[in-house]
Amino acid sequence: MEAEKRKKGRRKAGKRSRRIWTAVLVCAVLAAVLAAVLLLKPKPAAPKVERETEPTEVETLGLATEPETEARTEPETEPEPEMLPSMKELYERNGDIAGWLTIEGTAIDYPVMYTPQDGEYYLFRTFEKEEDPAKQGCLFIDEHCQIEPRSTNLLIHGHNMKNGSMFRALLGYKEEDFYKEHPLIRYTTLYEEETYEIIAVFRSEIFRQDDDVFKYYHFFNAESKEEFDDYVENCKALERYDTGITAEYGDELLTLSTCDYYTENGRLVVVARKQRVLE
Repeated sequence: MEAEKRKKGRRKAGKRSRRIWTAVLVCAVLAAVLAAVLLLKPKPAAPKVERETEPTEVETLGLATEPETEARTEPETEPEPEMLPSMKELYERNGDIAGWLTIEGTAIDYPVMYTPQDGEYYLFRTFEKEEDPAKQGCLFIDEHCQIEPRSTNLLIHGHNMKNGSMFRALLGYKEEDFYKEHPLIRYTTLYEEETYEIIAVFRSEIFRQDDDVFKYYHFFNAESKEEFDDYVENCKALERYDTGITAEYGDELLTLSTCDYYTENGRLVVVARKQRVLE
């Protein structure tokens, strides 16, 4: 009897054991199936980013490019004028030179100096900047004038030397016959040869500051046609004889001035205009 009970107990235990293993096996199979399903399920595609343009070959290689810019055009500059060979040699010796003044058939054939920082520097100095024992100095442009850009009138001073040098020959223009023989003045700048026609020759003087008179030595740059015409009319009113030539607004003038001892601080003045292209 007892043995029979033990046998039945073993059968029941075996059945329970099989049930447990069966359940475990089923769970394992289900887990494997679920894992396979998850692995085989397709992944959602990444969202697309719209491009305005197709990538260039440089971009696909990962190379940065500079944005395109319009080519810059440099403003055109006028070439520097070429100095005349004869003047260049003199300029290299003394940078104060502004030009060369010549009146054919006279002794006037000299360099013209310009030192606006010291107007009378060459009053008694030579071209080499040395003190001149003869006190004849050099011809020089008035300090109130400009040569670049050029003022309307270039006033050139020079001594009336008894030995006939510098501006002594200007005294000959007191006579009309002398003017007719020498009606032209040649002035060579550093860059150009210019010819001037004499429009008036007259006597004047250095007046007192408060004298209300025409002072030719105060005219340098015409700010208006009226100012230019006033200067020319005053010169023509004082002229010793009629040259038959006048000047118009826009003309460039040359005024030569030297001492004339007919009175204290007397001056002889020769005014000329630059020859026009078509003349």
